[in-house]
Amino acid sequence: MLTFEKVLEVFGDYLQQDPLYEVITTSHGYTLMAWEPKRNDWYKARYMETPEILMDSLLDTYANFMEDQITDNERDLTEQETAEIKRQCDLLRAKCMGQ
Repeated sequence: MLTFEKVLEVFGDYLQQDPLYEVITTSHGYTLMAWEPKRNDWYKARYMETPEILMDSLLDTYANFMEDQITDNERDLTEQETAEIKRQCDLLRAKCMGQ
């Protein structure tokens, strides 16, 4: 069974690497906070009521983070690089689901 705790465990290393996102606990679930450099402050990127929403949100931010790490925004990803990011996201999803 997918739980918030399992998702946070699987994505723990990623969240430590990416200083632009943070997950905080709220009374009804979790909130994904994103750093806004122009405002020099955190903002609420997305409230997550279920572990599935948390997992999907973190997969999206992870894929963007990996793309930025590979290309540094100066070129498009190659098909091979895109496939590798998708493969890594699939592995993270499988870990969350306990497979």
